[in-house]
Amino acid sequence: MSIVQFLERGRRLSKDGLLATDDHRSMGYGEFIDLVAQVASRLRSAGIGRGARVGVAAPNLIDALAVPYGALTAGATYLPVAATGTHFETEKTLRKFECTALIYHPKFEPVVEALRQQLPAMRFIPLAELVEPRPDDARQEVALPGSAPLDEIAWLIATGGTTGEPKGVELSWRAIIAYVQKFLAEVPLADETMLLATPLTHAAGMLALPVIASGGRLVIANGVEPARFISAIEQHRVTATFLPPTAIYKLLDHPGVETRDFSSLRHFIYGAAPVALPRLREALRVFGPVMTQCYGQSECHTFIAMMRPCDHFVDGRLGGEIADDGRLSACGRPNLGNIVEIRKEDGGPAAAGEPGEICVASDLNMSGYFRDEEQTRATLVEGFILTGDVGFLDDDGFLHIADRKKDMIITGGFNVYPTEVENVMHDHPAVAECAVVGVPDPYWGEAVVAVIRAHDGRNIDVEALRGQVQAQLGAVKTPKAIHIWDELPKSAVGKILKRDIRDRLVRESESFP
Repeated sequence: MSIVQFLERGRRLSKDGLLATDDHRSMGYGEFIDLVAQVASRLRSAGIGRGARVGVAAPNLIDALAVPYGALTAGATYLPVAATGTHFETEKTLRKFECTALIYHPKFEPVVEALRQQLPAMRFIPLAELVEPRPDDARQEVALPGSAPLDEIAWLIATGGTTGEPKGVELSWRAIIAYVQKFLAEVPLADETMLLATPLTHAAGMLALPVIASGGRLVIANGVEPARFISAIEQHRVTATFLPPTAIYKLLDHPGVETRDFSSLRHFIYGAAPVALPRLREALRVFGPVMTQCYGQSECHTFIAMMRPCDHFVDGRLGGEIADDGRLSACGRPNLGNIVEIRKEDGGPAAAGEPGEICVASDLNMSGYFRDEEQTRATLVEGFILTGDVGFLDDDGFLHIADRKKDMIITGGFNVYPTEVENVMHDHPAVAECAVVGVPDPYWGEAVVAVIRAHDGRNIDVEALRGQVQAQLGAVKTPKAIHIWDELPKSAVGKILKRDIRDRLVRESESFP
């Protein structure tokens, strides 16, 4: 298998031949395929091919797509490197996953200089050496059929590390192909223009594949700045985009957002973290009936279930507006070919509506964790990925996520799922973001504690907010303390880092009433 097969298919289906636009230039399918072939040829000439693991560190640019695709075409395994990562994080990733070479943008030169001393055996290749034209360049021919076996590892993804040491998820070509096929089966794309502003080294890079395979166009932005993001949707008549919930909240808070033109949108994809239901209702009102949730994880290649735009509505009314209807809290139905089981603590099947661990069998499943047989055996069991997420299936077959098993708080012998508490707190109009964590407590074992960021200029009566939560959820689930912070720590893809919040609270040795 070769990535060029996706590109060649896209070129045949493209209506205008344009593949991508970034802040500096536009490029058609033909020119992009030539660039990918050039990168592959230069890597092969440098002795980098099958068996190599190639890291790429670059901001969002057309070249940040072409270089990984070129590495894959050369037969190497692609290792994304977080564009916002620190020197320490980058060094740990490259060392742990035995990276052969790092291709880097000039922006990373200071980090690379430090890495050269710590990783003397690794090769460091400036991005320009692969993408800049040379006088003697000729069009490179690339073998399309069967360039890599389906079980060969194409992608090596470092997990987010929000609950501990990152692990390396190995994704085969089979899983990559299955992802594209399933996406196009669930979301038939036609003449699509997708805006990608989150890092291409994460979900945005994956989302590019089905768009390219269907002949669509990519508008590549370097970061989510609300004014520019909204203008890009209007200017390019964007039909699809993706953001994590925290970034969507920033758009909703942008002055004048309700007067802007979002009529071109067909799919506003959200995922990577739980969404606050009041803000989801607001997004449906502002952006239109286009919200599309994707639920997945690296171990099951990001596409376990999907909540299509129409799924947010029941009998023509927005889910949650009908008595006893909880549709809006779902993350969708399992995608085509995925087997989803809910298992209780004893491993037995849970009944409809009964919570348990979400377990998935799919051709999306990882091959394993890099050099970690013990964790692989614990996570990939008899063909099922044990996700670590707690959820349930309702009578209509929709999957609902309660929380991460590791985020669950045990306080006074009772189980508290933070997402449930966070959803209630988000009902307060002054709460922009919130996170609920458990911290050690001599009496409760763990105390439920909330950290919130208020909307600009808003004041929050903390005791009134606690009363609101207690009235709906009872005393056990009510935070023992609520802290107001200017910012909540986030990962490169916008996930709130609860581990960091918990660590800071412990360091500060807060006393809880």
